[in-house]
Amino acid sequence: MTLHYKERLSEAPLERAEQLHDVLENLHLPDARLSAAQLAMVVNVVAAHPELFEDLIDDAEKQWWLLLYRTPVFEVKLLTWQKDEPSDWHDHGGSSGAIRVTSGSLRERHRASDGVSVEAGDLDAGEYASFATDYVHDVVRVSKAPAVSIHAYSPPLNGLTFYDRTRFGFIAREFIEEERRSSFRTARPIIEDC
Repeated sequence: MTLHYKERLSEAPLERAEQLHDVLENLHLPDARLSAAQLAMVVNVVAAHPELFEDLIDDAEKQWWLLLYRTPVFEVKLLTWQKDEPSDWHDHGGSSGAIRVTSGSLRERHRASDGVSVEAGDLDAGEYASFATDYVHDVVRVSKAPAVSIHAYSPPLNGLTFYDRTRFGFIAREFIEEERRSSFRTARPIIEDC
């Protein structure tokens, strides 16, 4: 994939965004929606280069994220999990995704295929998972130390739908646009054009 400067966006410093571009360019990703396997490849490759993100980690008291890299096809985010606060039941607004834990441990609960029950599992440092567009889940830190994870979404997130879990299944409660959701972060970085 060859990207022009105006098609890329990052909240990371310009030099870091260029380094991320070089690493991701070597994956030869298509100019179309990425598959679950391709998204897993993205998070695993970024996680294999901690020099690209470790010094950008914020020690905010609440869950925090930073847009590392965005193209018209996909985006990569860095998330920190400081407290044992669940993310709340949500989907990804029609995007597929992948997550790779780089430190600590996260517990992920997700809606089972019957639409009512819940399945759960832990993701420890070095583990990853990917998910399709209809995936509804809730994530919480389970390690004593803060957790850090890399997330990739295709297409880039436009927002999340949040759900209430009832005995009848999951009922959509509200959709929050990504721009508005970003204002919930404890630190609001300035987005730089690459």
